[in-house]
Amino acid sequence: MDTDELIAALAADDVPAKRPRLLWRIAFGVAVSIVLMLVFWGMRPGWPDVLLMAPLLVKQSLPILVALAAWPLLRRSDPDSQAPLWPLWLLAAGSAAGWILSALSGGDILGKTLLPCLLSIPALALPIALALFVGMRHRVEPRPARSGMLAGLFAGGAAAAVYAVHCDEDSAAFFLLWYGLAIALCGAVGRAAGRRWLTV
Repeated sequence: MDTDELIAALAADDVPAKRPRLLWRIAFGVAVSIVLMLVFWGMRPGWPDVLLMAPLLVKQSLPILVALAAWPLLRRSDPDSQAPLWPLWLLAAGSAAGWILSALSGGDILGKTLLPCLLSIPALALPIALALFVGMRHRVEPRPARSGMLAGLFAGGAAAAVYAVHCDEDSAAFFLLWYGLAIALCGAVGRAAGRRWLTV
């Protein structure tokens, strides 16, 4: 079969492409992440009493904002569009400024759970990232590394919000730095995975 015959055969194929259904896949991934957190990590002591306290709200809202900023870029309607990344850069700059202020005011940077934090957030991000990558395999990704990075950042942000329910490190100097690094690590791994698994 030569090239012209192959093109004609593909054009005649009327089997519809599978829809990625990213939203449903993400919901499933987040549900798995929450179950894993409850089973293996557990909720922090006295969690209902601290639910509306400012440190916990900030600690959960920032990673949620990262996920929300990455989501429109993943859900673009035009596969060839290149939505700007400035919302993510703006969040990174705001988090860096907040960390500097907290550190200068004597906030606890190292805490007591540094290593568990850096390991737990990527672990909880894994089911969310896998769900995203499975969905993204059903569509053409003209910039697979960029799409993979965004998927990793989304998964890392969502996982950090889930992990915040367990973590009792409430110093902004701690969670802005180490949560941020853990989310960035998820983005870097997602970029490498996207280059490998999302290439046409």
